Amino acid sequence: MEVVLRVTSGPHAGQEQLLSDRDTCVVGRSSNVRFSMHEDRLLSREHFRVDLSPLHCTLEDMGSTNGTKVNGRRVESSVLRDGDVITAGDSAFVVQLERKTEEGKSLVHCLGCGQPAPDVGPYTTLTDDIPGAWLCEACSARRKQFPPTHPDYLIERRIGFGGMGEVFLARQLSINRQVAIKMMIPTGAASAKARDYFRREMIILKDLLMPTGQCHPNVVAFYDILEIEGQFQLIMEYVAGKNAMEWAVGQSTPLSVATTARIGRLLLSALEYAHSRGYVHRDVKPSNLLVMGPPQRPQVKLSDFGLAKNFRENSGFIGLTHQGDIGGSVGFLSPDHIRDFRDIKEPADIYSAGATLYYLLTSQYPYLNFDPKRADAYCIILENPSVPLRAHRPEAPEGLERILRKALEKQPRDRWKSAAAMSEALRPFLDSNA
Repeated sequence: MEVVLRVTSGPHAGQEQLLSDRDTCVVGRSSNVRFSMHEDRLLSREHFRVDLSPLHCTLEDMGSTNGTKVNGRRVESSVLRDGDVITAGDSAFVVQLERKTEEGKSLVHCLGCGQPAPDVGPYTTLTDDIPGAWLCEACSARRKQFPPTHPDYLIERRIGFGGMGEVFLARQLSINRQVAIKMMIPTGAASAKARDYFRREMIILKDLLMPTGQCHPNVVAFYDILEIEGQFQLIMEYVAGKNAMEWAVGQSTPLSVATTARIGRLLLSALEYAHSRGYVHRDVKPSNLLVMGPPQRPQVKLSDFGLAKNFRENSGFIGLTHQGDIGGSVGFLSPDHIRDFRDIKEPADIYSAGATLYYLLTSQYPYLNFDPKRADAYCIILENPSVPLRAHRPEAPEGLERILRKALEKQPRDRWKSAAAMSEALRPFLDSNA
């Protein structure tokens, strides 16, 4: 199969790019991308990517500033068809798709690895929804190595494991899209409370969808809910990045103030959206932030809403959290978590966001010689003052120190009034050289 991306309007009108067979093309303003369009100042440096396989052509927005549209609708990812119109920045592209046929060559390819089917049948197609859809013997055998799921998903490997379930990287065959599948562990090994938390996360993620059916750009996208052999499965966006703690450790130098401010604003944007929908996350921490991209312009996705709660109404889980229960990770808990985890509201998330940014800047918790495993850890959070940011980062601006100190106040009423207010306070530090 071949695809031509032809620019029909904008500074680069008339240019085109050819993709053949299994191919990938990134479009953007950077001189380092394959289809470089440096004169379109409204394009991001790496704006969108087109992937071509034997059966599919797909587009994925790469966290662009101004977004990508297909046929007038803003998308994060989309299957491309012949005649589709892509708009990005100040440019428009038309998609010209052509299937190549060679005499004696099979038109049927394995959806898993792309190899052609045998020239002589018979072979069993995977689904009637995709003409010629087929899995080779090796990919069929790989499917049997993992827990059962819907035939449209081919699991590639396990990428996470916890007390409530497992997370697998899979490919959605019908649209050639990588996804993460979160599966509840078998019933015999999971407590009733763990199953309820899993079900609650499914309901919350579905409720967080925008009216357009899309998710907030800084929340891991929700795609579908499956029930396979009595077990729930969450189909979610696969984020090809690391959690914020791993990502920060992997950088050659400590995170700059500007990078941390950008991460903070993206996190707070996700929290502001969740709060506007009536939800408090209750488990904000670096390991629940997925980060990708270069350190100068990282993209952030907030994940794991298993402890989230609707603070406006009884959402059917009123008995799930009992008086005296404490949830979340100790190093990032607010005093509110400890006093009354069941009924905490938005200020608890703001505290945890402040503790998260403090940790990313310093690799330290906000309290002197704090160890989450100490028996008096809760008392320290409730009673001790936070250590000023500049005790660890002397070059940090005094204004940033004040922002984090306000986020870490003991009393909810003394913190930032909203995630949006804290985000706006961070804006001046996006250009900091510290």
